[in-house]
Amino acid sequence: MIHDGGRLAVPLSLRADLCVIGSGAGGAMAAMVAAEAGLSVVVLEAGEYLTPGDMSQREEDMLPRLYWDAGGRTTRDRGVKVHQGKGIGGSTLHNLNLVKRIPEPLIERWVKERGLSLGLQQWRSLYEEVERLLSVSAVPPGMWNRHNRLLEEGCRALGWRGGGLSHNRTGCIGSGFCELGCAFDAKNNASKVLVPRAVAAGAEFVTRCQAVRVLHDGHEVSGVAAVIVDGRGRPAGDVTVRSPRVCVAASATGTPALLARSGVPDPGGEVGARLHLHPAVVVAGDFDEPVRAWQGIPQTYECTEHLQFERDDGPRTWIVPAFAHPVGTAALVPGHGSEHRELMLRYSHLAALTAMVHDRTRGVVRPDGALGLTIDYWPDASDRAELSRGLAACARLLFAAGARRVIVPSRPLRVLSRGDDVDALARWDFARGELDVSAVHPRGGAPMGENESAAFDSTGRHRRVAGLWVADGSLLPGSIGVPPQLSIYALGLHVGRALSAARR
Repeated sequence: MIHDGGRLAVPLSLRADLCVIGSGAGGAMAAMVAAEAGLSVVVLEAGEYLTPGDMSQREEDMLPRLYWDAGGRTTRDRGVKVHQGKGIGGSTLHNLNLVKRIPEPLIERWVKERGLSLGLQQWRSLYEEVERLLSVSAVPPGMWNRHNRLLEEGCRALGWRGGGLSHNRTGCIGSGFCELGCAFDAKNNASKVLVPRAVAAGAEFVTRCQAVRVLHDGHEVSGVAAVIVDGRGRPAGDVTVRSPRVCVAASATGTPALLARSGVPDPGGEVGARLHLHPAVVVAGDFDEPVRAWQGIPQTYECTEHLQFERDDGPRTWIVPAFAHPVGTAALVPGHGSEHRELMLRYSHLAALTAMVHDRTRGVVRPDGALGLTIDYWPDASDRAELSRGLAACARLLFAAGARRVIVPSRPLRVLSRGDDVDALARWDFARGELDVSAVHPRGGAPMGENESAAFDSTGRHRRVAGLWVADGSLLPGSIGVPPQLSIYALGLHVGRALSAARR
């Protein structure tokens, strides 16, 4: 059953075999597995329960409902925008359903460096199972829109590596509103696939309910203290869940903040201190013929020419199309008055590419008050250099595809025409505020490992506090250079089975 926390009488006390905090890819999967294994499960979700009928395809409606801080979450110095989702289904409600596995050289490195018992064969098996569950398939070329075709043309003209992508959709009509939630229920996400099975097995979900602390005595957990939150995110009543097992799946930022606020032992000081964000920059191309990039499946083609995982010193930039709806575009494009208006009038002729960097920077996330958190992260010199090279690569691709000019949304605005020095972008060491840097793939907030510094082991279990588990992107020991959605589902499956089998 799914309960609207705003309609429940408080204070409220619940009991269960397992309390899961967060209902995204990891939390919903762990809850489903545990419920189907016979455990009584309560899932706490800070956001709402939204059905396809609630997805209005209006930015002003959906951004506040689907994203933390209405899509305005940033690092503490506002240098990086961090987009994270909330609601039953978490970020799987708004993500673009692009599916990729962790590159195997990285898994092999984690096994060696972190002593992980979760090796290649287990990851492959988990991925295969999750891909079947979510009906993952290659996006048929016939469904690639012009926006993605332009990236393909750019790669072909430059002789760069690229290829089609896979997704977890069925029945997609190509409306293009994925980031605002799918009104057509075509996303095979946590809300559509996992939550109904969990509910059918007896799991109970409480929405508008945010965890405040994990209850424990330093040796074992006893439950979770939470609050009902109102429409403005303010506490409106206490909720206590008594449970001998707690699984935290509140995201790679929310999980470490909650663990720190709860005083959970962290022998190596790693929790919240190894955050990776997969930072990204955007470049737009202005084409003579309309692109209408908002139509169709947003991301179906990738450029991997500048991405290599076999070597530590290899290129680390992944390039895919990226486009925003009108409000998002207007907010991204700098300038005022007639200059801003002139650019927005070209909206239907714009194509945009994003360069995402497999980052080495380690950020820090800490709790802020009873419910909030702060993120400290700014790309180090190596990552900034890689982002700048990504800017130049995106510009070359757009020009190669036929753009008449390339626009870098910097301050001041940079506009390049054919024949201009694109290499100057690659040499630019930008400062905070000069260039919009964004992130949609946080991970590594509570990295797993079998070494003494790791708080959580290869199954997601805390090494000192019995009954405490993590099942989200926090467990990933480092950057993975690709979207983490599929890997978080896989971790939820892995952790869900481990905690269901554990004796308490």
